[in-house]
Amino acid sequence: MFEAKRFLTEEIGGPQNVLSLFGLYVGRIPTYEAVQKWYARNSISGDWLAVLLCILELDRGRPVELAGYMKE
Repeated sequence: MFEAKRFLTEEIGGPQNVLSLFGLYVGRIPTYEAVQKWYARNSISGDWLAVLLCILELDRGRPVELAGYMKE
């Protein structure tokens, strides 16, 4: 299982930071309520996760390492 909440918190911060990051790179962004649910449910929908990973790669200039967020 992927620890989405820990990933979001450690890599980006809170929901407002997630929205700010989306706003820098794409026109269509999730709602604040949707992002809050990612934290609450410890899950990010597949489409949004893919976009988020692309945004982080563009922002940092390198891919995000995910293996550390895998829970057995």
